[in-house]
Amino acid sequence: MLRLGLLALVAIGIVGAALELAFERHWQSPAQLIPWVALALQVVALVLLLLRDSGPVLTVARVLAAVVLLASAYGVFMHVSVNHGMGAMDPQWDSYSPLTQWWYALTKSVGGAPPLAPGMLAQSALLLLLASVTPKRLAS
Repeated sequence: MLRLGLLALVAIGIVGAALELAFERHWQSPAQLIPWVALALQVVALVLLLLRDSGPVLTVARVLAAVVLLASAYGVFMHVSVNHGMGAMDPQWDSYSPLTQWWYALTKSVGGAPPLAPGMLAQSALLLLLASVTPKRLAS
């Protein structure tokens, strides 16, 4: 039951992330296609775990989840970097310390890229990994 609940949360996360990406029209550049690829990888891993929970299939699902985690980290980095670059439009930007500049970029005080949005991918990938260590059936 726990495993099915985790997999249901993964599915909900995938649908939610896909809707958010679609609403934001997140396909305008090759870099913006990365989360779409990550979502496709998550769908494959989810289906694999629904069909089988042992052997090479399990390993493939875990590797796919790890790839999605890396893509998520890259997305957070890119969003923060884009926001940091937008800070140059603020006339006072150069008077801020580097720590303050990066804090403003992380908290979206400058720029419009939501740094935590790629975290949705990481959350689903972590749930997928948790589901992969939860057995499908109890041994008799």
